[in-house]
Amino acid sequence: MSLYGASEMWTDPILGYSHGMPEEGKPAMEIALYGLGEMGSEIARCLARGGARVHTYDPSESVEVEEKNLIRWDSVRHAAENASVHLVVAKHLSDVESLLFSADGIGPNASQKSLIAVHTTLTPEVVRDLHTRMRDTHGHTLVDAALSRRGGVVREGSLSLFVGAGDEAFAVARPVFDRYADNVVHAGDVGAGMTVKLCNNWLLYANRHSALQAIRTGRQLGVDPAVLTDALASSTGSSWALSHYSDLDEAIVTGRGAPAVIRDRTASELGMAKQMAAQDGEVPTSLQETFALLDVM
Repeated sequence: MSLYGASEMWTDPILGYSHGMPEEGKPAMEIALYGLGEMGSEIARCLARGGARVHTYDPSESVEVEEKNLIRWDSVRHAAENASVHLVVAKHLSDVESLLFSADGIGPNASQKSLIAVHTTLTPEVVRDLHTRMRDTHGHTLVDAALSRRGGVVREGSLSLFVGAGDEAFAVARPVFDRYADNVVHAGDVGAGMTVKLCNNWLLYANRHSALQAIRTGRQLGVDPAVLTDALASSTGSSWALSHYSDLDEAIVTGRGAPAVIRDRTASELGMAKQMAAQDGEVPTSLQETFALLDVM
């Protein structure tokens, strides 16, 4: 289902394209998206179904996303040349650096004064550096727009975005973000979005660690697993981790562990949260203790 009806069509005076399902003869919003992994592919589907023309790039030929209005390019340059809004959903900083600054990348090939939103989880310091380099080298505006799941389906627009951007850049970016996220938070200037994201993940992993310890203890003392989990999830000790208890959590509780990719992502995000927190002095004890989660994953 589209996030926009025909009655909600309007033309952005800054970006110069229409919002909502395009009427005949009116241009669709041209958006480039780089990285068709778990989140990127769902965002691309949401945008395409909402009427945008989505130019995508992913180096893996095995990734397949079939949607009307979705165009797959074999190079970053070709995707970049066709859009003035660019969404980066790569996995690692090295991938982001290459996408942004290589000769074939977004910076040298995007339309003049493009908007670039980095969704990849990075430290605030790194994002501020990317912003400055992109502005000084290529004249584009780079903002951070950290992702966080909500209760619904991402391809239907259920998503939180924590945005770090100046007021003017946020005003330009907001109509784009509203196309695929139903909770857009302007956290502050560049880097603030990633600050909120890492604080959120700190709480998520701390809650998961505590929840799994409590569940393991309750089971060891003889409480039925299903009764215990349901009771905790519906009471004052509940959290996102408990209310979304999954097969992954069950595998950790029973000693089977988590897939390496999940453990690596957890370690990376906890490491970034620790690096961020350490800038203001000693790392808080709750964050230090959460690293024990990695020992059981």
